[in-house]
Amino acid sequence: MPQQPVRTSLARRALTRMGLRIAAVIVLITLAAYWHFYHSLEETIDEGLRNYVQARADGESEHFLLAETQTRMLADEMVRRLKQAGDEDYSARFDALFAPGKDGVIRMRPEVSDYRHKATVFIRNDVPLTPDFKRRIVVGWDLLTAWGPLTTNRFLDSFMNMPEQMSLNYAPFVDWSLSATPKTNIYEYETVWRSTPQSNPLRAPFWTTVYFDDGARKWMVSHVTPADLNGRWVATAGQDIVIDDLVRRTANDHLTGTYNLIVRADGQLIAHPRLSREIQLAGGNLDVSHLHDAQLETIVHTALKVGDMADVVETPDEAFHLGVGRIHGPDWRLIVVYPSSHIAAVARASARYVLILGAISLLLELLILWSVLKKLVSEPLHELVEAEARVGDGNYDVLLASAHRPDELGRLAHGFELMARRVGERDRQLVQAAGELAREAETARINAARLAALSQILPDPVFVVAADSRVCDAFGNTSRLFEGNPTGHSIFHTMPPSVVDGGRMALDIAVQSGLAQRMVYDAELTEGVRWFEALILPLPPQDTEGPQVLWLVRDITALKLTEGELRDARDHLQDIVAAQTADLRGARDRANDANRAKTQFVSNISHELRTPMHAILSFARIGLDKVESARPDKLKRYFENIIMSGERLLGMVNDLLDIAKLESGKMDYHLAQHRLGRIVDGVASELEALATRKQVTLARQIVSDDELDCDATRVAQVLRNLISNAIRFSPDAGVITITVWHEEPMLVVTVENDGPPIASEDLERIFEKFVQGSGLNPPGSSGLGLAICREIVEAHGGQISAANREGSGAVFRFTLPRRQPVLPGGDLFGGGAG
Repeated sequence: MPQQPVRTSLARRALTRMGLRIAAVIVLITLAAYWHFYHSLEETIDEGLRNYVQARADGESEHFLLAETQTRMLADEMVRRLKQAGDEDYSARFDALFAPGKDGVIRMRPEVSDYRHKATVFIRNDVPLTPDFKRRIVVGWDLLTAWGPLTTNRFLDSFMNMPEQMSLNYAPFVDWSLSATPKTNIYEYETVWRSTPQSNPLRAPFWTTVYFDDGARKWMVSHVTPADLNGRWVATAGQDIVIDDLVRRTANDHLTGTYNLIVRADGQLIAHPRLSREIQLAGGNLDVSHLHDAQLETIVHTALKVGDMADVVETPDEAFHLGVGRIHGPDWRLIVVYPSSHIAAVARASARYVLILGAISLLLELLILWSVLKKLVSEPLHELVEAEARVGDGNYDVLLASAHRPDELGRLAHGFELMARRVGERDRQLVQAAGELAREAETARINAARLAALSQILPDPVFVVAADSRVCDAFGNTSRLFEGNPTGHSIFHTMPPSVVDGGRMALDIAVQSGLAQRMVYDAELTEGVRWFEALILPLPPQDTEGPQVLWLVRDITALKLTEGELRDARDHLQDIVAAQTADLRGARDRANDANRAKTQFVSNISHELRTPMHAILSFARIGLDKVESARPDKLKRYFENIIMSGERLLGMVNDLLDIAKLESGKMDYHLAQHRLGRIVDGVASELEALATRKQVTLARQIVSDDELDCDATRVAQVLRNLISNAIRFSPDAGVITITVWHEEPMLVVTVENDGPPIASEDLERIFEKFVQGSGLNPPGSSGLGLAICREIVEAHGGQISAANREGSGAVFRFTLPRRQPVLPGGDLFGGGAG
């Protein structure tokens, strides 16, 4: 009977339906992935944006907070000094410092004017010069002159205003007073009119609006702190802060795809990368409502709702994420604008990637499904169709592979076989018996082949061991432990005698308790001592044989060596940590010692500076009181004392300035070729009078060939310090010897005296900054001279040291290279600023 052709494949129908369902699932997963990616990315970007804007705002705030601190300190110090001055008359000091010019405006006298290092003053010609006003002007000028170099270290200038038409300024780059005229009205400036009690009844410090300074040609903002004394407005302290760099950073330093802007708390625009010209035309403060830009207004209004802590908010139209941080001081808002479209683009790209992977996985799943359906459905059904044809042709020996399956097709195939068996049971039984025998033989052959292959590839030996330690079977690489076939031998032949008892105990425990045992031991083999691990695993009992175990032997020599190396490395690491801890403690102790020395030095130098200053003021007051009654010789002695104290004060200030230059790397060295002997003679002649007063003889021994490359002024400074110290500590009628000789490529200079020796603990410390040796710094000395000498000598490439002579006296020795390196242009190395 001919077969009817199959019109529709069951596998194809199932494949089509399942493919459509899987595709729908993939689309839903893609949509869910897009939603998840978008919100996860949004949270990540918001967190990063919040941290970025917080750090950026905090960094920009430091400059403004420093200005607030400094103006408050200036105002407080002004009040303190006025209280200290009391009713003292400053008229003479006022007249000595200030004088009216041709236009009637009072400015600094030309002979004392120095705007680069001192404060300048402008007083309009119509201001009454009362004693109180003069006192405030002089006190304010002294304060700005003293504090100006510190307060303008990071700012343009510092200034003071008073209720009268006047202005004090410390601006090292320009003399502001020269631009003032008799018509100048300081109340036109916000820094003044907002300081008045009428405009500022709470007397609170304030920030001005942004303005353009015509003199400095820069955009600025000022911080002002009013100063009141006994309820009366006496002065105003302020500083001008340039914001040009802040505006440039805001425009240029931004995250990829974002832009920054700065607004005031009232919504005025301070900085914007594309509106710089409009902001300048508006005077530095632009009202965004005048731009008629709805998007910008939305950004600004949304950002101003954020509190003091940095945060990220989304505009109402969800077009932008705004990172908003507060710039403390002027209370501005730094806004980082991040378009939401960037997040959506990244999320779409991720979702697109998921969709593509889903499509690829759909194709792979359909191929796998087709393969599975073909094997599980199509092939069994095709097999049944062919079996039906053979039965129809009289062949009753039907064996279907699908008959052993546990599903419906298996049951169908099994029923078909039973039907065929009923037709030819006798022949079927014979064929079935022969087939089963063949299958069993093949299974045994396959199992034997697998066991042999497994035995060949096992790197470690595995033994089947009976309860009496006899090896029943062996697998893997047994040649390292046994010569020949190990079957029938005791397993303990693989172990050294010292561990055999332990092995027997482990075997007994494994056999009797059924628990796995483990042993670790070393054995001497042909290649040397090796470490082994024996694992003893009980086997299920069998009827034909007694208890058995599986004995696995592994070579763990490499593991043992690694453990030893790890222990050594751990011990070495502990030693390193201990050493570094000791170094850190030593560094901490040295830092603490240096800090204490610096504190002590500041206390000492304050006392030393105060002594000559008191002397100057005392002799000046005495001279002023007795100028009409005292004899000329007494007045001359007063002025001589003032000059001597002033020179002492100037020397200490010069030492402080030199040490400050050395620490900041700004000491200038101008190298040229000089004769060292001439420098020595010049310094000796300069100090001859000082030596004569103590009847000290200056002896010189100088070689003839004494030329070298050096800064003559700085070398003279070293010699002057060493020789003047030697004179101070020499006894009357003593001898100081200055010697110059060669130690190629160096010139060596020694200064010896026969005074008291230097304490042994001070021989090294006397050259350190802020450390004063015992009795080595006489009154009026800064204690920095020897530290400056060492810095100058080492800057030239030399060395300086001190030692005691035998008997009595001390010797200071320093070396200088005769030649300095030459730059490619032909100039001496170090010829410019140091």
